[in-house]
Amino acid sequence: MKKAGLLLSAMLFCANSSFAVDKALSGVVVNPFEKQLEHGLRGYYVIKGQTESASLLSTMERYKIPGVSIAAIHDGRYILVKAYGYKDSSTRQPLTSNDLLQAASMSKPITIVAALKLASQGKLDLDANINNYMTDKWRLGDNQYTKPQPVTARLLMAHLGGINVAGFPGIDRSVSKLPTIIDVLNGKKPYVTTEAVKVVDTPGSKFAYSGGGISILQLAIMNITGQDFASWMKSEVFEPFAMQHSTFLQPLPESYQSIASSGHDKNGLVYKGRYHNYPEQAAAGLWTTPVELIGIINHLKMAYYGHCSPLSIESGFFSQMFTQQKPSPFGLGFMLESTPDVFTFGHDGVNDGFQSKMIAFVTPHGSKAKLLDDALIVMTNSDNGHYVLDSVVNAFTDVYGINYHPPIQISPQALPKDINKYLVSFSFANYPKNIHRVIAENGKLYLNWFQDGYTEVLYSLGNNTFVTLSGYKLVYSWHGNKLSLVVTYQNNPSDSAIIN
Repeated sequence: MKKAGLLLSAMLFCANSSFAVDKALSGVVVNPFEKQLEHGLRGYYVIKGQTESASLLSTMERYKIPGVSIAAIHDGRYILVKAYGYKDSSTRQPLTSNDLLQAASMSKPITIVAALKLASQGKLDLDANINNYMTDKWRLGDNQYTKPQPVTARLLMAHLGGINVAGFPGIDRSVSKLPTIIDVLNGKKPYVTTEAVKVVDTPGSKFAYSGGGISILQLAIMNITGQDFASWMKSEVFEPFAMQHSTFLQPLPESYQSIASSGHDKNGLVYKGRYHNYPEQAAAGLWTTPVELIGIINHLKMAYYGHCSPLSIESGFFSQMFTQQKPSPFGLGFMLESTPDVFTFGHDGVNDGFQSKMIAFVTPHGSKAKLLDDALIVMTNSDNGHYVLDSVVNAFTDVYGINYHPPIQISPQALPKDINKYLVSFSFANYPKNIHRVIAENGKLYLNWFQDGYTEVLYSLGNNTFVTLSGYKLVYSWHGNKLSLVVTYQNNPSDSAIIN
């Protein structure tokens, strides 16, 4: 295994504001987690009495996922840094742990960590009107929604800003001159295909995930620092963490192309131009590797426990990062989950051709449960990456006894006689163009997610409730002739579907 920039012991380096460590991971022995990946992947639900399980490689083959790259920490120690498959399905060039992948929305919490450094320096007031950090080149328009409460950096970080534009589709690499972040915020055509970013709901009133809001934060950072975003992130985040390959540069310079993975569609084919560019750097533009990214997560775990950080951020801001900003399920930047035994912070990422997940496991403050010091990052170069992400997390938590999403055993019931009434097409308000279907074949019901050609069996639990083993739960109800469908993925908040 090749050398990688690793931060194996943050406590030893906190006296310096920057450092670089080059450690070899060669010789790491096969561990229980790696063995579990070979034969022990499972879903969120398991059928009672069933012992069958899948392997990572067989799952990759089934869903045409060319490459998966993983970095894992258990008890504060790196226990796996490994890549599987190919970085380009057409050339069959192997993917290595040093190859860059698009982090997609995992860019957001890394941006917010950097923004908290500005807050710690007194340069960014989290609760001030975000327009205080804008110039005449672009300002967030005031309207009836901003009268009771202005949009603030805190609200943007927790997706409570009432801002539109959930995500960004990326731009074809044939476009020689990328739009600027101001072009993105203005929705300037033809290459920016999303709407102009604006306030569409009362700030602070409800959670609405918004890449548009993080793009506002990007412009604020640029205005405060007087630097381009990628350069500032390199000096303030990547260099202190010895992230030698990671970059927010868009488009990606030629010097990086040899270590950049291609993105792949749902058929396992390379995207035209290999991947898309993202001028929305803070929201979606990070290129990185799991082993470099997990260095930041490792230090954030230490900050959670009160240890120092090379970022020199005041502990109070770290505390706010790990505190739910209600009514959002997020803290500042990270999705949070908490049980009596486990507290997690993490984020998913989805760009065209790339899907990823990062998650850290720590012990809740005040809990008498065992001390957790664990983290996992899984990155894929495929639009089908979601078929492996949570299964890899399950393998990790199963092996190390982390009480996070333990398997839920089900005893499926016979399907109702009239299964045709459950056949629907549906979408969700945030992503109306993503159409999902419930279909019937050979007397069984299937969930066809994203109409991507792959289906999962829907098992009946009775009372018009159906689940897939991966964790989708569909609950049907009728009010007269009107059908309502509530969809839940694992233990995430339920979402009412729009019947198409």
